[in-house]
Amino acid sequence: MIHTLRGIVLLIAGTMLSVAAAAPEGHLVLAGGGRTPAAVFTRTLELSGGRKAIVAVLPQTYPNDSIGDAAVAMWRQLGAHEVLKVSLADPASAAAALERATLIWMPGGFQGLLMRTLADTPIPGEIRRRFAEGATIGGASAGAAAMSRTMIADETTPDGAGGDGRTTGDGLGLWPEAIVSPHFAERRRMNPLMAIVQQHPDLIGVGIDEGTAAIVSRGELQVVGSGTVVIIDPRGAGTGQPGWDPTSSVRRPPVRVLKPGMHFRFALPYP
Repeated sequence: MIHTLRGIVLLIAGTMLSVAAAAPEGHLVLAGGGRTPAAVFTRTLELSGGRKAIVAVLPQTYPNDSIGDAAVAMWRQLGAHEVLKVSLADPASAAAALERATLIWMPGGFQGLLMRTLADTPIPGEIRRRFAEGATIGGASAGAAAMSRTMIADETTPDGAGGDGRTTGDGLGLWPEAIVSPHFAERRRMNPLMAIVQQHPDLIGVGIDEGTAAIVSRGELQVVGSGTVVIIDPRGAGTGQPGWDPTSSVRRPPVRVLKPGMHFRFALPYP
């Protein structure tokens, strides 16, 4: 009897550890910039606890605090329970803010500046940890671009070359399968993104229009807002994936245009 009870206890403990290990990641909200519909922010708050949401804003996407202050005011007006602006001047307070946050928000600006400013700080690791624990991570424009592991440079020319010679840099790695290009239609970024994707055939190119957001969760993307999300997916090259033309010498990957409400399953293998 004792052995039986001990076995039951071990089974329950093992099950609890398995459940804990399989705890779901949080959600990513990637907004393309510009005038973003209220529905995007409302949905972001819903994913983050609604009226109980605690928002931590990272203002390091911009040389001064103006963008961060505007984001703080916006989330307060939208009804978040508490909104905190993360300062690098006090590492302990910064860590505490990220620990409490149910939503970590990175506003527009320059993704390269964000990553350079956060380098040599524990904040990128803290963001990844909080995402793994279930927090929502959101960003607009630069904040959205910074979420991928291979990050598009701050600006690219129409032929896909970086303004300073670089086309990509290192991002936060929250969405390692993708490389994200905001302001997509408005700044005519199809050619730059296509060029970068062809240089990185293991990545999905994700172009997000202004006024539009891609909500990413558990291997799937959903479009919210007023514009479209363009998907360039070269990962089927040589595998018979629909959209690849074996007779073409250019070998351009397939392009999908997703409208609001549409979904895209990006986790491999495809269903």
